[in-house]
Amino acid sequence: MTPKTKEPRKTKLLFFLLSIVGLILIALEIYLNSQQKTLCQNEGCFLVHIFDTYNLLNYIGFLLFFYLTIVSFLDLLEVKFIWLLNLRTYILALAIIVEGYFIGFQKWILNEYCSYCLIIAGLIFLCFLLDYKLPLKEKTLFSLSESSKNTSIYKIAFLGCLSLFFATFLVKIPFKPLEISSPVLIYKKNCPHCEEVKKFAKAHNIFLKLYDVNEAISLIKLLKYNNIPILIYKENNKTLVIEGESSIKNWLKEKYGIEEKESLEREYKKSESTEIKRIKKEESQIKIESGNLFKKNDNTSQGACIIDQQDTCK
Repeated sequence: MTPKTKEPRKTKLLFFLLSIVGLILIALEIYLNSQQKTLCQNEGCFLVHIFDTYNLLNYIGFLLFFYLTIVSFLDLLEVKFIWLLNLRTYILALAIIVEGYFIGFQKWILNEYCSYCLIIAGLIFLCFLLDYKLPLKEKTLFSLSESSKNTSIYKIAFLGCLSLFFATFLVKIPFKPLEISSPVLIYKKNCPHCEEVKKFAKAHNIFLKLYDVNEAISLIKLLKYNNIPILIYKENNKTLVIEGESSIKNWLKEKYGIEEKESLEREYKKSESTEIKRIKKEESQIKIESGNLFKKNDNTSQGACIIDQQDTCK
């Protein structure tokens, strides 16, 4: 085997290994998410998960790396499905362009980075570069005729990636990250529903971090919420966003067991009231009996003497 033939094989092997790594990482993350856990624990990961509205990014990434793994394995075995290899190039080009937006979003809008997302992006970039290095002869995607490798798709993908990365800077919205170690309430002054939630929390000794709507307006717009109050809380590596007074109160009741406490208090007060009534009844009965005990008895029994009686005891 000549050095020229060895080099493409090494590239194909490396491509296959990177695809396997990406597939395993994403599969592990999907599994951990089903167990209310995650590979990524930093604030950037948490913020990115907030904006994954339909929770589909991991599944799309899994399908991407599954396809790359299968095709790169076939390529490693010298199984010639040229149109699959060409389709791989187009898919990677699209993925690179999308990653430009995702990285720009983290850089310019969130001002936080998701380490897990960056690792996946890095694997996609490496696969893209390795695909570029593979042999120059190919058959076009929609034709069986052989032609020189069209490198313009790589240039377009790279420029598209840079364009979207900097485009997010041009349209960025100032975003203030929220500290979500405890429940966060986004409120507005002179909002009666917001005041009711705050009073409810205070009455039950629940600590809420308060953010004025003007401080979190970017977040609200990005999440596409139109009403306040809004409560945000991170629980079991998932983010809860609850809108509206009644929904927030119901969640707080369930979270902090308020209904159960109130039920116990009502039962306690009821039993306490019953006990007080019983005690009062017993006390009144004792008074009646003691009154009868010390009542003057004019009909003294015969064979008995009255204490301190001056006359002769008969």
